[in-house]
Amino acid sequence: MLASGTGLPISATQTLVGAVLGVGFARGIGALRLNVVRTIFLSWAVTLPAGAVLPITFFFLFQFLLS
Repeated sequence: MLASGTGLPISATQTLVGAVLGVGFARGIGALRLNVVRTIFLSWAVTLPAGAVLPITFFFLFQFLLS
């Protein structure tokens, strides 16, 4: 709601995860499957560093191969 109200771009994944967590919290913390929530947060934690390390690695690899 905050992103939509301010016009910030967000992905469909962020929207869906936010909706799932929001409904779970509305029904009570016991309604959430905590292993799924843990997996979601772990994937976010892995995605950010991987999104930085992979392009840097490919940049130097291609620079080495093409020079």
